[in-house]
Amino acid sequence: MKGASEMIFKKSTTLSGTLMYPLVVGGRAVIYHNGQYLRTSRIVAIHDRTADQICFETQNTNYTLLLNPTPQEAAESCLLSMAA
Repeated sequence: MKGASEMIFKKSTTLSGTLMYPLVVGGRAVIYHNGQYLRTSRIVAIHDRTADQICFETQNTNYTLLLNPTPQEAAESCLLSMAA
């Protein structure tokens, strides 16, 4: 067991983007964010997922990813709003 002086505090970050592949513990997340691809360190836990966001933990960081719709979902949403 680690003592208080040995505890590692991870940074937390919230970003908006598109998850390029499904998350897998032991794998890495690839996120499309602000026109660039972000590759994380290894995933150690997936904490929560909703339609709008996913919370997961890597070796270095706790992430909250606000999910952007995929291009197909965005197009379908636009078509549905035009049909209403």
